[in-house]
Amino acid sequence: MKIRPLKPAIALAAMALISFPALTNKNGAPAGKSGSPMSNGQTCYSCHSGPSATTQVVNITSDIPADGYLDNTTYTITITSDAGTAGMSRAGFEASVEKVGGHQGSLTAGTGTQLTQTHFVTQTSSSYTPTNGVKTWSFSWNSGTGSDSVTVYAAGLFANGNNQNSGDALVTTSMEFKKSHVGLDEASALIGLSASPNPAQNVLRFAAPGAHDAGRLTVLDALGRIVVDSPWIAADADGRLIDVSTWSNGLYTASIRLESGKNAQVRFQVLH
Repeated sequence: MKIRPLKPAIALAAMALISFPALTNKNGAPAGKSGSPMSNGQTCYSCHSGPSATTQVVNITSDIPADGYLDNTTYTITITSDAGTAGMSRAGFEASVEKVGGHQGSLTAGTGTQLTQTHFVTQTSSSYTPTNGVKTWSFSWNSGTGSDSVTVYAAGLFANGNNQNSGDALVTTSMEFKKSHVGLDEASALIGLSASPNPAQNVLRFAAPGAHDAGRLTVLDALGRIVVDSPWIAADADGRLIDVSTWSNGLYTASIRLESGKNAQVRFQVLH
C-alpha cells in the first residue's frame, strides 16, 4: 500500500496537538494542581510523568513570625525548587493556602507568578528557567480572619525541557502556620502602636515607642486591599506621618511587623 505523506497543514496540526500540553504548562499550571485537599490531591502529574525524585526538594519559607500570624495581615510566602545534583532544565510550581475544608485569606501574585482561579498561584511564562538548578518564586498572602491555623501546599515540577510530558520529576510539600497566641491589644501594647488623630482627615501619625527595630508597615482598607506597604525604620518609632488626604472615607488596619518577631495592629478611620 502506498503511504502518502501528510500535507503540511495537517502535519503542523498534529505537531501542535502533540506538543500542546508541554508547551502551555510553561505558562503556568491549571488551577487545582497543588496537591492540596482543595485540589483533591491533584498535581501536575495528572499530565506529566517521570521518575521518582532523588535529590530534588521543594521548600516553603515565609516572613510569618515564629509566634504566628495576625488577622488581616499580609505576609510573603516563598517557594524554592532545588534540583540538587539531579539538575533540571525547566521548573514549575503551584501553591495554595488552606484551612480545614476550604481556602483561607487572599493571594496576590508577585514577580514571576500569577493567580489561577483566585486561590492558586503558579509560575508565569517568563519564570520557569532555573539558575544552577534552583528556582524561587514569591507571592503575598493576606491572612483574613477566622482560622487558627493554615497550611501552605506546594507541588514543584522538575522538567527536562524536552517538550514532552515524560521524564519529569515531581515533589510535593506542605507547611502549617499557626495564628498568633498574642492578642491584638496585647501585641500593640508590647510596642505601643497608636494612630492619631482618629478619625483622621489629612495627616495621620503612627507612633510605636517599643518598635525600635527594622520591619515593615502595611495598611489595608476595609476590603483587604493594600494601601501602604513600606519599610519601617527605628526612627519611625518616635512618629511617622502618613498623608491620608486623598484616601477614601472608611476603616483601615495598620500592621507593623518587626524583624525581631514583634508585631502589632491598630485600626483607624479616615473621615473627610
